[in-house]
Amino acid sequence: MKTNPAVDSARLSLLLNELRLPAIKLIWPQFAEQADKEGWPAARFLAAITEHELAERDRRRIERHLAEA
Repeated sequence: MKTNPAVDSARLSLLLNELRLPAIKLIWPQFAEQADKEGWPAARFLAAITEHELAERDRRRIERHLAEA
């Protein structure tokens, strides 16, 4: 079964919005390309994008607390 990559990307974008994962939404294409080039296992790809999401959440939290202070 063939799928259209553009449709898959659009669907993923909607799903990431629904899950409230904005950092992953922005960076997954670059990470996916790197993972494909370097032959990463799926677990490594998922770990990389989730680590990025967590780092961005921490950054935004600190930024928010500084603004509130």
